[in-house]
Amino acid sequence: MKLFYRRTGKALVIVFGLFFAAVILTSRSGDLGLYPPSNGDVTIYVINNGFHTDIALPAEAVQARGGLLASAGRAAGDKAWVVYGWGDAGFYTTKGFSVARAFDGMRALFKPGNPSVVRVFGVSRRPDEAFDAEVVPVMISQAGFDALAQRMEASFAQTNGAPIRANVANSDAFFDSTGHFSILRLCNHWTADQLDAAGLPTTPMIDGLAPLFMLDLKWRSGVEATAKIPHKAE
Repeated sequence: MKLFYRRTGKALVIVFGLFFAAVILTSRSGDLGLYPPSNGDVTIYVINNGFHTDIALPAEAVQARGGLLASAGRAAGDKAWVVYGWGDAGFYTTKGFSVARAFDGMRALFKPGNPSVVRVFGVSRRPDEAFDAEVVPVMISQAGFDALAQRMEASFAQTNGAPIRANVANSDAFFDSTGHFSILRLCNHWTADQLDAAGLPTTPMIDGLAPLFMLDLKWRSGVEATAKIPHKAE
């Protein structure tokens, strides 16, 4: 029995050691030319409901830039802030809890090649006031905002230069996305990728889990939350 425990302990040490090494080796250092900003600052917000994260962008900046992101953003209506999120095309577009949805969540995690969507909605008040959630303001440069917008636009499937509205039974606006959802590519990985484009340092190995992602933002980028969960839109 002692031999079993010793071997188990050694195996765990090796596993955690390999995981820690992978975290370090795959971490992204960010772009000091973009972040932290020196001028032309744009404030965006990361919204965390405990397991899923969204990004809120100022509608004025989105529309002033134009392009695919602005086209999708108009689905949010006449709101001051446009919120973008990404997820599985099946699980993400349904609401509530049921046994069937729990099984669908397992499918989304473990079946490869799941289609995905981008959700778009708007809020009138500043996000840290509009949501009873963990809301983190992130100040980025204008160049960082342009890079983030370009990365975000790459998530939208398009036809003739326009985003494709997803055919789902939901009151929110969803658009077909180019990526595939799985346990290896979660909604929070998508959020981290957008911030990486804006120049922030990110750590893909841990950023898939919302609480660890938010800690990563705090520790490596120095951003602080302004509110707490649970999540509630205005």
